[in-house]
Amino acid sequence: QVVLVSGHLDSWDVGQGAMDDGGGVFISWEALSLIKDLGLRPKRTLRLVLWTGEEQGGVGAKQYYQLHKENISNFDIVMESDEGTFQPSGLGFAGSAEARDIVREIMTLLQPINATDVYDTADGTDIAFWMRDGVPG
Repeated sequence: QVVLVSGHLDSWDVGQGAMDDGGGVFISWEALSLIKDLGLRPKRTLRLVLWTGEEQGGVGAKQYYQLHKENISNFDIVMESDEGTFQPSGLGFAGSAEARDIVREIMTLLQPINATDVYDTADGTDIAFWMRDGVPG
């Protein structure tokens, strides 16, 4: 079973996208680094994907989806960090009511940093294919 954690590398070359785009890469990378540093052994495979081509129409995400969609039943959740590296307030979530309850319970662990909100919607160019096909995101 796979938990996909991700962010994207690209941004508009004349824009101010470094925090939006590159920030999600570092957030996702650091999340997995912390799990390793803490000596935790997850029950599922944690897969880090650093997307490219998001700003150009999601071509990297589409390619990844095409290569892995035959194993969609192995994906438990797909996550994308794509709104900067500012003070977190919680997660946007799309999935079943049962899955939402699990996410809410997990988010209580983030009370010390006041990031416990679970918002009713989730989107992300890079994980949209998966969520469209029913994988929680």
